[in-house]
Amino acid sequence: MQEEQFDFDDWMKDVSGTSGSDNQNSSAVQDERSYEEKVTRLEEIVSLLERGEVSLEKSMELFQEGVVLSNLCAKQLSHVESTIEKLMENGNHVDFSAAEDNELS
Repeated sequence: MQEEQFDFDDWMKDVSGTSGSDNQNSSAVQDERSYEEKVTRLEEIVSLLERGEVSLEKSMELFQEGVVLSNLCAKQLSHVESTIEKLMENGNHVDFSAAEDNELS
């Protein structure tokens, strides 16, 4: 009987939210938390994992949450970067009020 090998790349696709239902959950997280809140939670997760005081199952859950948050933050930063590039190209004034911050998160 041959043992099935673990495929890390496939597993990363699963935990990073590439399936339809995960994307819906990711959107909910994206809509509810600001960038700063996501980064703060990501720092908490890293701290918990570094201490090694959680079970393997909990570590995997935290790791999955961290991957999702990391991807959301990267997308948000990419959006902000492209907005800045467009502003630099055409010189239009854009009001970055607190109300508009929710659109980017």
